[in-house]
Amino acid sequence: MTERASRRGFLAGLLAVPAAFVGARALAATRRSAAALRPAPQGRSSTRCAICGAADHGMLRCPRAPEVT
Repeated sequence: MTERASRRGFLAGLLAVPAAFVGARALAATRRSAAALRPAPQGRSSTRCAICGAADHGMLRCPRAPEVT
């Protein structure tokens, strides 16, 4: 059996297109505001510990690093 498209289904699909555009614009605005709230970077990845983020030691000498046996 083939079902025919109803007027209600057609209108719902027709209204979903502008709603998708409005949602995309809202997400883009959220992304821009989140980027503005992010703290400024400090240093480079080569000057900071990758485990804890401290600037006084590297990843190989980090006190939080698991011991290799």
